[in-house]
Amino acid sequence: GVWGFMHTLPQINLYTHGTQWSASHGHLAFFGAYATINIAFFYLAVQQARGNVWMGGDLVNGWRWKTAAVLLNLGVLGMTVALLIAGYEQSFIERAVEGSTWAGYFAAQNHPWFMQAMIWRMVFGLMTAAGGGLLFWDLLEIGKGEQRPAAIIGDAATAE
Repeated sequence: GVWGFMHTLPQINLYTHGTQWSASHGHLAFFGAYATINIAFFYLAVQQARGNVWMGGDLVNGWRWKTAAVLLNLGVLGMTVALLIAGYEQSFIERAVEGSTWAGYFAAQNHPWFMQAMIWRMVFGLMTAAGGGLLFWDLLEIGKGEQRPAAIIGDAATAE
């Protein structure tokens, strides 16, 4: 998207390549492009494995997938912002001020903004891991004991 295009421009990439700025883009792009579609496929596979049963939002223990979705989305967004702040700081100190030297690298790594951003990245990473664990638990349990058949597309009005 726009972020990836901006990041590939030589005038910007000169300063941001190899910093946490790249990692922030990678976390958001991978989650949005691959993780979400895989999660959807996992739920479709579980629905078929359970005998094509109803898997709507009104299932018992439906709070699990809803909470997992919130934790995953907020966690990845939080990691993205934390890594972006760290990457901005790295680009400024390590590349622009210090001229891509080892001294600049270590100055950037020890800067309070970088350290604080890495702490926030860990906090949001734990939030993402909690969401992933909850999602895994939900995938193991969802639809068990459900008897209602899944609605057929086109018959949605008559299925209710």
